[in-house]
Amino acid sequence: MVLRHIFFILIVGLLASCASQPDEPELIIEKQSLHKRLSPAGDKEFAFIVTVQATPRMELDSSRPISRRELKRFAEFERIEDSPSLKLKLEEQAVALLKPALIEADYCNGGHKITDVYWRQRSVQLRGKCL
Repeated sequence: MVLRHIFFILIVGLLASCASQPDEPELIIEKQSLHKRLSPAGDKEFAFIVTVQATPRMELDSSRPISRRELKRFAEFERIEDSPSLKLKLEEQAVALLKPALIEADYCNGGHKITDVYWRQRSVQLRGKCL
């Protein structure tokens, strides 16, 4: 009987902790572009840029006192411009989108290597060369 109560409390606690995890905002790809060129040495190079839609700012109603729940949500709210984890997520998405873009452009058929990654506000640029 006591074990049943302990088990029930553990299950409820686990469900409550899972339910309170903040949802990561979904990154919506706004634009992607592939730029190609030949280096002075004759190597094929590329720059692949992926831009996401702006994450809206979370607004707080300043006409009334802020509850603890609202303050916690505000503190946990992430925007791509401010969040290293969201930038890393975007970088991973860009790497996944690069290969289909290279295939579609019929570029780097023998493979490719990413040499540099550059960040801007809402975009990531992958630079590399064909193998």
